[in-house]
Amino acid sequence: MAKEVCCSFTKDPVESGPEVFQLIDVVNKKLKRLQRRVIREADLTPPQYSILAMLWEKDGRPFNELASACCCSRATITGIIDTMEKKGLVKREPNPGDRRSLLVKLTEKGEALRRSAPTPQSIFGNCCSGIEPEEFGQLDRLLRKLNDTLA
Repeated sequence: MAKEVCCSFTKDPVESGPEVFQLIDVVNKKLKRLQRRVIREADLTPPQYSILAMLWEKDGRPFNELASACCCSRATITGIIDTMEKKGLVKREPNPGDRRSLLVKLTEKGEALRRSAPTPQSIFGNCCSGIEPEEFGQLDRLLRKLNDTLA
């Protein structure tokens, strides 16, 4: 079992970025560890799960859209899609709207996995019982604002 990441933070609100960014990093690592533990049972990696979730929402997405959503390069997405193709979860098809690109589409096996794979709610639903819905709204707005300023 991996050793728990332990970082001490002051209880007082901070007025500058470094400690906030360190806290965001720690929270991200904990959430990824939680996600990995749950989706491991479905024989998926977090990027594979994210791609499947996007395709379950809207099938037939171009590589660049998947790469952008996963915050990685097209080359990285190509490697992930290669592995998913070998598992029989997705396939590549020509893009009728752009003959220079391909679309990633679900196979029957990839579609069927939707019924057995954990939902985001089942992964993260019980982890944050101490945070009220309106606090999640505040957090969402602040993180989006931070993300926009870093873009």
